Amino acid sequence: MKNYIIHIISLKCEICSLIKKTLNSDKYTISCILAEDIDENYMNSLDNSIDCLILDKDVDEDVRKRVKEKLTGTPIISLPSLGNDIEEGAGVKYMTEPFKLSELKKTVDEITSNLRK
Repeated sequence: MKNYIIHIISLKCEICSLIKKTLNSDKYTISCILAEDIDENYMNSLDNSIDCLILDKDVDEDVRKRVKEKLTGTPIISLPSLGNDIEEGAGVKYMTEPFKLSELKKTVDEITSNLRK
């Protein structure tokens, strides 16, 4: 069975740790970067080998836009943020508030299940 590549961009390492613990490591290869660590080298290294991107909605708007442009066609899951009205556009799945890890796991499983088809 293929290990799907899940990449997380967040402002907090705690979010990355929680998501890594929630998702089945036998099925997923999970990587994470803190938004503050994103530089031009990182942007240049992004490619469509990522099967699913989990993006914290509090990440800077410019970073979100550049990542989405770079990962055209990659499914994106946007984590909720109270009071944040930024629209991400088509192809983005939104987690509802209050955020539940079980809901995130179900969404990631659905996305990767659809990739097999």
